[in-house]
Amino acid sequence: MNRFQFFIEATRNIKQAGTVTQSSRFLIKKMLAPIDFSQAKTIVELGAGNGCITRAILKKMQPDAQLLSFEVNPKFVELLKNIEDERLHVIDDSAEKIPEFLAKYNSTQADAIVSGLPLAIFSKELNASIMQSIIATLNPEGVYTQFQYSLASQGMLRKKFDAVKVDFTPLNVPPAFVYICQK
Repeated sequence: MNRFQFFIEATRNIKQAGTVTQSSRFLIKKMLAPIDFSQAKTIVELGAGNGCITRAILKKMQPDAQLLSFEVNPKFVELLKNIEDERLHVIDDSAEKIPEFLAKYNSTQADAIVSGLPLAIFSKELNASIMQSIIATLNPEGVYTQFQYSLASQGMLRKKFDAVKVDFTPLNVPPAFVYICQK
């Protein structure tokens, strides 16, 4: 999918996609930097979109690790399913169901959770449900990275996690904030 096709699909479903462009390599690098890929056996990606972050995660993952990528947009799901890597499990379902799908793939906890979900435009109820799933399944030493285009979610994340660092990526369209959260 080229940039124009991504733009068209994203604008059709802006409340799902939360963006109109794919993530830059600079944003991807900041999102993945906190993850210890030498130790991470189970990684969860929320809002995988067209797979630009998915592919970067797969490049860094160990051969025996697994990636559960959640995406609800049917066109993006089809793109993700075209990525040929047996470690990738494409999940066409809501991020609220992390525990259910971890169990399906013989795991109880995620060593890292990477999210591009547009939390700022979700309802408080949906955010609460997603956060509950993240907190319940994130390994105590694990890391949750989340990008957003505003600081609107900072208060919610600070209430849920013991440690929250905020980084900024100006070299992205639009510029993005990266939250690095740990229990």
